[in-house]
Amino acid sequence: MSFTVRPIGTVKVSEGRIRLVIFPEYCDALLNVDKFSHIIVLWWISGRDNQEDRATLVVTPRGGKIPEVSGVFACRSPSRPNPIGHSIVQVLDVDMNTCTITIDQIDAFEGSPIIDIKPYLPSSDRVADARVAPWFSDLAKRYDT
Repeated sequence: MSFTVRPIGTVKVSEGRIRLVIFPEYCDALLNVDKFSHIIVLWWISGRDNQEDRATLVVTPRGGKIPEVSGVFACRSPSRPNPIGHSIVQVLDVDMNTCTITIDQIDAFEGSPIIDIKPYLPSSDRVADARVAPWFSDLAKRYDT
């Protein structure tokens, strides 16, 4: 089975601002995005879209800082069979005239292709009492409420 994923825009970093620049043919899809404080951005890790990174299935978590070997499905490694990144970002502004969303931060690089945007829903996108692997426990503690 194969299928095609088409970018809907790109990440643009300039003048100290981060913007998601949506292609004009998808601009209407931005309608009411400004009603949400946060969105989920799915983006292509284009810098890791190569045969070697797609074949990497086992890594050391957090860039080798953790000595335990783990599969990429248990890590946030950019080396993946399908290099898809995701970020939950705060929406600062939506401009329908320029088809852009200004956001607070993203771990994608300038020019990274955006493949989808979804609204963040606290009722279903946050899980209470979630269990994480030890190499993520320090990060999880920062956000426990």
